[in-house]
Amino acid sequence: MNRITRPILSFVLMLASLPALADNSVVTVNIQNFAFTPTPITVDQGDTVKWVNKDSFTHTSTEDKTSLWSGNLAGGASFARVFKTAGTYTYHCAIHPTMKGTIVVRTPDATRALIGQKIVTGGAAAVLPITLNLAGKSATQVYTGSYIVNTQGSCADCHSCPTYKAGHNPFQGKSKQFNPTGYLAGGVAFGPFVSRNLTPDSTGKPAGMTLAQFKSTLRTGHSPDDPAGVLLQVMPWPIVGQMSDTDLESVYAYLQSIPAATTPTTFCSNAGQ
Repeated sequence: MNRITRPILSFVLMLASLPALADNSVVTVNIQNFAFTPTPITVDQGDTVKWVNKDSFTHTSTEDKTSLWSGNLAGGASFARVFKTAGTYTYHCAIHPTMKGTIVVRTPDATRALIGQKIVTGGAAAVLPITLNLAGKSATQVYTGSYIVNTQGSCADCHSCPTYKAGHNPFQGKSKQFNPTGYLAGGVAFGPFVSRNLTPDSTGKPAGMTLAQFKSTLRTGHSPDDPAGVLLQVMPWPIVGQMSDTDLESVYAYLQSIPAATTPTTFCSNAGQ
């Protein structure tokens, strides 16, 4: 076995079977000057929309399809509704029917992809300032993989040396930003082992593995580079291997899309430094 270990060493705490999304939010829509503002709005399942009437006139927020939701809202009154089902909801004021609004409720999967996208977009100010190669890939799948790897997996802790960009280590009270140089290129020492480079090889395969090999490694604990019967002793494959095919394929697609990088010659002595 090479010193750069053949196992994929540690998608630590990768519990992609748990939603782990942000807490439910309250989004305010103002009723003012005979208009709903803002509209349209996009919220997550479980979020609350609160309408506040800032006009001196009475208005309603009435769903187009059911004629439900609020009754008459006098000036200064408010009404709130929790949206538990994904979909698009249009509504109007029953008293002033030219007033219209739209609410889009995202699915949890769409929310995960959006969070994953935000992590890797925004240029130099992004949490992870890298450029993804989306050619021939599903952007939604890649961004879902970004969500799993960067929020649930904590993969950069063990597979990036160092994990954070200089001056951006959140454990030192700094603004968080991952180190884009050598991102997931390995180089963190764990006793006699050193975390492996997960970035694409010259053929575009993450860690040099096909998708089938990648799934098999995470589900069986056996790396295709190791002798038969040898199981990974560091990588938490008994946990990670429980992920769905869809999530593992999203992780693989994301790893295919990140920039190739060279493993540093000077190794880091601790994860997450």
